[in-house]
Amino acid sequence: MFARRTGKVLATSRAAMALVFLLALWLDPTSAGRGGTFIYVFLATYLAGAAAMIVIAWRSWWWEFRLAPWVHGIDTLAFVLAVYFSEVGKADFNSPFMSLTAFLLISATLRWGWFAVAWTSVALVVLNLVIGSSLYTFGFPIDVYRYGRRLMYLGVLSIMMVWLSGEQRGPRSAPMPRTPGTPGERRNAILVETLTFARVALQARGAAIAVPHGEEPWMELLRDSGYAVIVDRLGPEVLEGSFGEPDRAALIDRTRGRRIVSRANSYPLALPGPVNAPLAVHCGVEDAMIVTFETAAGPGQLLIWGIPDMCVDDLPLVETIGRHLSSELDREDLAELAQAASAAALRDALARDLHDSVAQFLAGTLFRLEALSRWIREGHDPTSEINDLKTALRREQGELRAMIQRLRRGEEGDRRTDLVEELETLLSEMSQHWHIAVSLDAQPRPMAVSIGLAHELRQVLREAVANAARHGSCRKIAVALSCGGSGLTLRICDDGDGFPSDRPPPRPRSISERVEALGGTLSICHNHPGALLDIALPNRIA
Repeated sequence: MFARRTGKVLATSRAAMALVFLLALWLDPTSAGRGGTFIYVFLATYLAGAAAMIVIAWRSWWWEFRLAPWVHGIDTLAFVLAVYFSEVGKADFNSPFMSLTAFLLISATLRWGWFAVAWTSVALVVLNLVIGSSLYTFGFPIDVYRYGRRLMYLGVLSIMMVWLSGEQRGPRSAPMPRTPGTPGERRNAILVETLTFARVALQARGAAIAVPHGEEPWMELLRDSGYAVIVDRLGPEVLEGSFGEPDRAALIDRTRGRRIVSRANSYPLALPGPVNAPLAVHCGVEDAMIVTFETAAGPGQLLIWGIPDMCVDDLPLVETIGRHLSSELDREDLAELAQAASAAALRDALARDLHDSVAQFLAGTLFRLEALSRWIREGHDPTSEINDLKTALRREQGELRAMIQRLRRGEEGDRRTDLVEELETLLSEMSQHWHIAVSLDAQPRPMAVSIGLAHELRQVLREAVANAARHGSCRKIAVALSCGGSGLTLRICDDGDGFPSDRPPPRPRSISERVEALGGTLSICHNHPGALLDIALPNRIA
């Protein structure tokens, strides 16, 4: 009943202490001291005011908050007057001085923190000095020693309370929910779980979240009334201009035109006047808590209504929920972008592999079939060529199966292979497939590289040889491979037609993308005759 309800606790405690004080004086009339009948009237009036504050604290968070500084000032003055006008003799242990002083300092701690505690302490010291000095001046019996000792107690207690309020008091919070699932696919689950958490944590009747929907020109609205979460769409103009400072929660009362807004490193601020809360208007809510949160897609709002005994104590929790929602949605957007980038990279890699292997192999097969057709028309026996084509098709089928296996289970990056052996086998197949002479000069031997790098260089050679044979009409290709301290270099030169001399040589897209992905450089120039490709890769990838 009193959870997160500072105002109610303090109002009830104030009335209880005033009642105990009054009853103690009534049961022991000799302790009325120098105040006489005045002290009874004074305490009875104060008790009536304390009872009124209980009613206010339980019925209106707005007036409880607005009256708090004034009530605190009245408490300070009233308690000091009551203590001095009710004491007799040297009744230290019968004096309510320490208990009332502790109540004032604790009240300032719970409400405003160390700054208010310091001001309350200064006020207590000044009032004690002024009232004590005045009583002594007018001839009332004042024990100077006891009077000084009391001021010392007050100073020590004040220092301790200032330290405690400044170092130990923190915002009320609650463990935020962690949404299970795959990052990048949990956006709706995050919104629903946070919405439900906010409603349950504050024991509210309902809650709503309005968030921008990516690049679409509308807002997504989720409402949780305790039975189901309803999803709706709002035009951007519905909430336009209503977003306040991010991560700053507020209590709002649209009917009475009241707001209490939290501030960074300061006590909340009460603002009377019209309340601009279109989300509350759309949800048909008059009395609620609202917080604006910032996401990469734009600002959003969380609205919570029907909170039992809503008060400023709830502001830190609502701010924490807003910050949690902001960070979770941004993290989800980053994961979604990473997935999209990964999928795009996979599509590009697959396109390159299909282009450099299947597409080029089919082009070479079509080239050989045309030659075979001419061979048959000239009356030659096609058996050997057909057998060669069947062997090439089986090899390409094996390459496709290997590619499928890599896609299914991922490449084993820690495995290594001899690059020279891999390229010798490939070039032998390419020479037979395109009916051209291909030579390889490699140093050192063997040359151990990762499986991934060997695959990329095989695909580069596939594309380069196919381009030279198809477009350059070459008859001979020389490949030079070396690996040293400066890195790995691959040179491919042919004796074909080369490039037109009136413009720069074109850059093969597939080869360029592979070399750039490996962090290397590619240079293409005329070879007179033919073309020359120089590829340099950094040593770290080998």
